Amino acid sequence: MTRYVIIGGGIAGTTAAEEIRKRDTEGEITIIDAEGHPCYSRVLLSHYAKGKIERERLFLKKPSWYKEKNIELMSGVTVTKIDPINTFVLTSEDRELPYDKLLITTGGELRLLPEDKRGVSYLRTLDDADHLLQLISEIKERPEDERRGIVMGAGFIGVEYINIFAEHDIPTTALIRSGGFWSKNIAKHSQKVIIDHVKNQGVEVLVNTSYQTMLGETDFAGLRLKDGQEIAAQILGVGIGLQYSHEIFTQAGLETAEGVIANEYLETNLENIYVAGDVAEFSDVIVGRRVRIGTWMNALMQARAVAKTMTGERTEYQLVPSYAIDILGLDIVFVGDTDREKTDEIVQRVSEGNKSVELFIRDQHLVGAVLIGDVAERQKITDAIKAKKMLE
Repeated sequence: MTRYVIIGGGIAGTTAAEEIRKRDTEGEITIIDAEGHPCYSRVLLSHYAKGKIERERLFLKKPSWYKEKNIELMSGVTVTKIDPINTFVLTSEDRELPYDKLLITTGGELRLLPEDKRGVSYLRTLDDADHLLQLISEIKERPEDERRGIVMGAGFIGVEYINIFAEHDIPTTALIRSGGFWSKNIAKHSQKVIIDHVKNQGVEVLVNTSYQTMLGETDFAGLRLKDGQEIAAQILGVGIGLQYSHEIFTQAGLETAEGVIANEYLETNLENIYVAGDVAEFSDVIVGRRVRIGTWMNALMQARAVAKTMTGERTEYQLVPSYAIDILGLDIVFVGDTDREKTDEIVQRVSEGNKSVELFIRDQHLVGAVLIGDVAERQKITDAIKAKKMLE
């Protein structure tokens, strides 16, 4: 009987467990998850924070599901050591858990600000979303002229905060350290399209600036910027990215870089240890280089592929990843590999009004694209990337 141990109980870990159970009805499956909840949808957290869906709708699995599938869920537990020689993991409960097949599906940890006060919000987990809703309810009790939110960060989480604050009629200031949204991925014109749109929707946008210190003693009261300007606010939404702690992985002998390194089959350098989801830095056969992709669909599809490999059907992982979001009604889609530093050429296909389409080309074929305001060619672009062709 094969013993499967999965580190991480999010969508990647839970989907892998489900797929393994379909293919191996007798094996022992254990999920070790640091969070205290059954698997839930992270992509719906922003909808929950907007008040669009009920909390119960976030959960993808009920506690009874794990029992029905004969899957042990160790909730609120972390792994402190991986021993690939004796093939066991050590947990925070000092339990040695032997494995025949080990899957790592840990995500990243939030980058935190050096200061913390009541009113500072992060948005990564369900507990974070609960906390955010509590802060918003308190702000709504204030007079209208004492309501303001600041958003720090110009990526996906920063955009979600802008949308959430707008939904709750909280006037917002967006604080961007660089020159615009997604400055590492998109051109200045594309950044301007987004900034102009956001400003037209009433959001104050401050670029090329950062904060010096928080105002307020115990409760957040605003920020003092590096240039001395002070902004009064009652809530701060922080979206400055994730960081990845690989100490227990490197100590075990796993190869790591930005993530845990794996081949196109999501196999690591150590026998019978696999990786999937946000932490996987894998050889992508479609774009032709090693990448790490932090999207929900990627985690889901990698889990399905690696489950096949772990149960004897070695399966190469292939997917053109994409991520869609809107900022106050403006549609934005990232498709494929949009790393500007790893691209031979970037073609601005559309560059007018509130629209922008950028095409990322490497080795004379399309590897990625960013579509803003004009997303009609999303599928056509995806097909071209998969076929390793140029866009016709």
